[in-house]
Amino acid sequence: MMAYTDLTGLAGVAFALGVMLSRLPLISRFAVARSWLVAGIMALALLPVSDLSLAGYVRGVSGDLSVTSLLLLGLTLLSRAHPQRQGLLLLVAGAALALYPAAMGLGSFDPYRLGYGGYAALAALLLLALWHWVRGNGLIVLGLALAVSAWALGGYESANLWDYLIDPWVAIHALFALGRAGLAALKRRGGAR
Repeated sequence: MMAYTDLTGLAGVAFALGVMLSRLPLISRFAVARSWLVAGIMALALLPVSDLSLAGYVRGVSGDLSVTSLLLLGLTLLSRAHPQRQGLLLLVAGAALALYPAAMGLGSFDPYRLGYGGYAALAALLLLALWHWVRGNGLIVLGLALAVSAWALGGYESANLWDYLIDPWVAIHALFALGRAGLAALKRRGGAR
């Protein structure tokens, strides 16, 4: 029998494949309802081929996707623009710039270790969630709550809280999306002069 953590990891990858493939022009024009198309692609991605599904092959390369990745993919499925999406991308980019270089050996402190438990990381995330809740940024609060809940339930193989909050794929997406938005703002500012 398949482990619970394998099911959640494969389901996340299958969902990502479903959302991304449903956006391809050739596929999206045949969609009656996008959610049904995503569900169909997910089902196909989970079918075993030579003892491993397409989602299993992709998961072998990508690893488990963070809850934040799945939340952003869900927003993509629901609508193209969410007013608080930019704030979540800024938080992801900031976390990526703080966590990944240090985890790769830049500096003597590795904040990634804090994700293995302890109350300091949870307290910091609680304060961050409260601050964004007061500011009315419910998307960040939702993302933090879902990630911490999934971590507390042992939703993935990883025992590190940061793996539920951020992964390399969402970090790359956030950095490129914010860079593209920054360049567009500079072009608009330059054109307005």
